[in-house]
Amino acid sequence: MSEALRNTIDERFEESRVHVDGGVVYAQVLQDDVWYRARLEMQPHAHVAVGLPCTDGFELTLKWSDRHANDGSPRASSFDDSFLVETNDLALAGVWLDQTARSALLASRYVSTHLPERQTALMFRDGTWVHEVSNDEVSARRRDPEPSADRMVDMLTASLLVAGRPQRWANAFATLGRQLGGEPARRIEIGGKPALRVRRGNVDVLVHIVRRLGPADPGRLRTIVSAHRHGSGGQTLSLISEGLPRAAWPPPADPTGGTLPIDARAALLLDTGRPSATTVRAHDVEIAFDGAIADRERLGAAIELAAWWASDTFRSGPYR
Repeated sequence: MSEALRNTIDERFEESRVHVDGGVVYAQVLQDDVWYRARLEMQPHAHVAVGLPCTDGFELTLKWSDRHANDGSPRASSFDDSFLVETNDLALAGVWLDQTARSALLASRYVSTHLPERQTALMFRDGTWVHEVSNDEVSARRRDPEPSADRMVDMLTASLLVAGRPQRWANAFATLGRQLGGEPARRIEIGGKPALRVRRGNVDVLVHIVRRLGPADPGRLRTIVSAHRHGSGGQTLSLISEGLPRAAWPPPADPTGGTLPIDARAALLLDTGRPSATTVRAHDVEIAFDGAIADRERLGAAIELAAWWASDTFRSGPYR
């Protein structure tokens, strides 16, 4: 069975590297100019897993809404016609399940078989698979073995398209990043490497997409604009927008070094950017937006503000 799966992967993908270790098939597959690592098992329980960049504790589970399809227990008929979504971050789940991911999942559900008495294909729904994003990987699994190598590769294809969301997200974000004079990343890493790096004078301003403020934080999708302060006098500042839930507040800045004044330029940039939270500590600046922001004017204002405060330019001229 594993050898048949190896051959099917080689047939389906133009570029792949596959090796078999017992009942486990390990594959490296090129999809949309990105190499992905995958692990496939056909028995005793069918399982496909594709590695992801950092997801910062994000969890997403998709179960087909057939009443007994996945776990054998009945579910209410009022669920979505296609699948039930369970997640620890509704905002990020909405971003992740773009049209490409949804179409791939829906397509993977249907299996065709030929009727010998007619030259036609019969399509039937296979609701036995559960799809997940967790522990920095995309997976598809079912309770029973999967005897069909073709069906396993169907699930691999769907999982690859779901796993490609960080790259598609980065491609969409890249246009905005270049307009702001930045260097965008090839893939969005949640809580990992910066999605955008912008140089302003001698200041590097970084834009990260994150979920958690700390290990115990349950998570909330945020955009963080940050920069290291040069020549800081130790003054700090904390600003929280009205209505931001307490769970999304960043740790307060230490006020012992004095309070950073908000000069006219900073006030203008704050009004333009309208961030959810702004924290200026002794050695760095963090400007946070609730959710994944793609507004050029607001994000650009936050980048300028981070560079302004990071270089203490209100004292000695722009971006010294």
